[in-house]
Amino acid sequence: MDLGDRENALRFAEEALRLAQQNMERPGEGYPRITLGRVLGKSDPCRFDKAEQEILQGIDILKEAKLRPFYAQGYLYLGELYADAGRKDRAFENLTKAEGMFRRMEMEYWAERTRGLLNSM
Repeated sequence: MDLGDRENALRFAEEALRLAQQNMERPGEGYPRITLGRVLGKSDPCRFDKAEQEILQGIDILKEAKLRPFYAQGYLYLGELYADAGRKDRAFENLTKAEGMFRRMEMEYWAERTRGLLNSM
């Protein structure tokens, strides 16, 4: 996704999700859902609702599994989705939440990445 290959990013996210479901690995569904939502949001603004739904579902799965670093990234990507859609208040809310989580976990790379998005709004 970050290299600009949205087609393969979508294919790989869908495949990762399919495999997690096939193997009944519920926690393993979380991050592929977040990635799927991110790719959908970046690829086709008309699929905003589906993108939002996938990211939120991924966050919920990862929260249940207590995988905080990964659902913190979900909040980052949800904030990015809202920012891209012009929903600045929702973007700010989610990006601020992500940044706080990253700082508490001492994940400085991710905290600074999130701060950069907040500063660009």
